[in-house]
Amino acid sequence: MYRLMKSEKFTLEHLSSGLLSFYRQVQVKRFERLRTALCACEVANNSGGPRYYLLNDCGQEYFGGRWVE
Repeated sequence: MYRLMKSEKFTLEHLSSGLLSFYRQVQVKRFERLRTALCACEVANNSGGPRYYLLNDCGQEYFGGRWVE
């Protein structure tokens, strides 16, 4: 199983530290096949919004043609 994830940046204002940026990871969809997941990820990233990426069942991210931890 492969999970299409979205990484959304958001900013909070802290009284003493000022503006702090964080990233929220949201699961968008699950796929049975890697090829389908890769196509969905590519289409999502071409939309120009937040960054999308794939995770496998071991929690590894697909990056540069390989699974990395």
